[in-house]
Order: sequence, then C-alpha cells, then structure tokens
Amino acid sequence: MNRVSILLIPGLLMLLLAACDDATGFQQAEETEAEFAAIQANVFDNSCAVSGCHNGTTSPNLSSGQAYNNIVNITSSRGIPYVDPGDPNNSYLYRKIIGSNISGSRMPLGEGALSSSIADSIEAWIDRGALNN
Repeated sequence: MNRVSILLIPGLLMLLLAACDDATGFQQAEETEAEFAAIQANVFDNSCAVSGCHNGTTSPNLSSGQAYNNIVNITSSRGIPYVDPGDPNNSYLYRKIIGSNISGSRMPLGEGALSSSIADSIEAWIDRGALNN
C-alpha cells in the first residue's frame, strides 16, 4: 500500500462516521428552527412518521399535513395534551422526546435519543405557543 492510500483510508472512515449519528445510519440535524414547518420536515418526517410508526399506524399521526391537528390541544391516552401551547412540561410529545415522566419508551422508538438541540427547538416551539408556522 502506498503512502497516499494509508493517509486516505483513515480520512474516508472519519467522513463516513461523521455522516451518521448512530447505528441506523440516519443523520440528525444539529439545529432545527423552533417553527412547526421545520420541526415537521426535520424531525417528524425523518424520525417519527415512518413506516410502522406515527405515519397513521400509531397515534398520533405525525405525517405531513396531519400532525399539527393531531397533536396541538389534543389529549393523549395519558390524559394530558400531546402539545399544550405555552407549556412544554405539560406536553406529552415533549416528555416522550426527553424521556421524562412518561409511560413506555422514549421516542423515537428503537433509535437513539434526538439531539438536545432538536429537543430544545421543540421545547421552544411549544413554549412560544405551538403556532402552525
């Protein structure tokens, strides 16, 4: 093996590893705007509304065009709103993402936890009134 190959292989491996955040190979956005459209596109569409999960199979349906009306001011099976505008700590969706005071597993199920910056964006969106923006 020549010197160029020896130097290139570690660099290529580093690039491949940097592109993935966990064993699934999915990359999480490090920052997501605290607006519903960004959360839908960067979080729900990529991590939640996937086959066999919250794409209409499991409640709430977080599919694009459906999610907002299925979570904001809608009571979960646990008796608290999925999203309580202005109150992230009383929002079951936020609790499931951070794994606090919930029944069952943290979401997304079978994946690594969402990054703290994504959780912070969802918290900020709820805290600002959970607008459909």
